[in-house]
Amino acid sequence: MASKGAVFNSVSSDLEKYRKDTVKKIKDLVGVVVSELLHKAQRGLDAASYDRENMSRANMDSMNAIHLASKVTKGGLKGEVGVFGGSVDDPVVMIAAYIEFGTGLSAKDILANYAEDIKAIARLYFKTGDGTLQGSPYLYNNYQAAIPQFEKDLKAILDKVTKS
Repeated sequence: MASKGAVFNSVSSDLEKYRKDTVKKIKDLVGVVVSELLHKAQRGLDAASYDRENMSRANMDSMNAIHLASKVTKGGLKGEVGVFGGSVDDPVVMIAAYIEFGTGLSAKDILANYAEDIKAIARLYFKTGDGTLQGSPYLYNNYQAAIPQFEKDLKAILDKVTKS
């Protein structure tokens, strides 16, 4: 006959394994979403470089100065994709924002359907509202498209945990 301590230890180790498996699934999901978002954003940025007239307005020959990167922190539970390392006043970061959102009326049109947190980021780069640079969204449009599926997949993982 098993003692009470053996039963408790067995349940405790089973719960710990279950927790680790669930956290691993969530980390894997974050990694996949970050990787896909980086890939789609890079493709969008590359496509923006083909608009030579717009590139001329931005005083750029190519998008090579804009380096998209990803980072995963908090033990794999948080992922980010963007242009890292520069301040809001950094010319490369500024042009990355102007390519993403556009300037003037283009920015107004592009931002119309974005969430308030994304609009707040765009406002950091607002100058006069008179710009003529046509935006070519490459990051936040893909982010907004990815979030509903991420939330659905995360919910499926968590629902499975609570129903098992």
